[in-house]
Amino acid sequence: MDINERLQKEQLGGQSQINPDEQRRYLGTFRERVVVAVKASQLGNTHIQSQFETALRSHSMGKVLIDQSIAGDNFSAYVAIATRTKHPFTLLSHTSDVSFQDDPIAILLAADTAVDIDNIYLN
Repeated sequence: MDINERLQKEQLGGQSQINPDEQRRYLGTFRERVVVAVKASQLGNTHIQSQFETALRSHSMGKVLIDQSIAGDNFSAYVAIATRTKHPFTLLSHTSDVSFQDDPIAILLAADTAVDIDNIYLN
């Protein structure tokens, strides 16, 4: 977007997003703030749920973001984990166009500031 377009958009009350594709992939936050993420294919795996809870206990700060449209019936298990570990959580709906993603992120723990963790995925 050139500067004139951006100025016109700002004057009309619109806001430009920084890295909108990145924010769609990471449930509205930036990759640098993600502590741990659960992909859609991992949701029902009890080992992954246990690892997620361990990660939350290791990182007392941050907020759990749950894309309810991807998580489906599994979201309640992750809400329970967030509640047990005393993490605030937000239920989101249709946060991203998952059609371009093979295995979209369904749930993540996001810090308030950059943490730059190399491997955010559980296995």
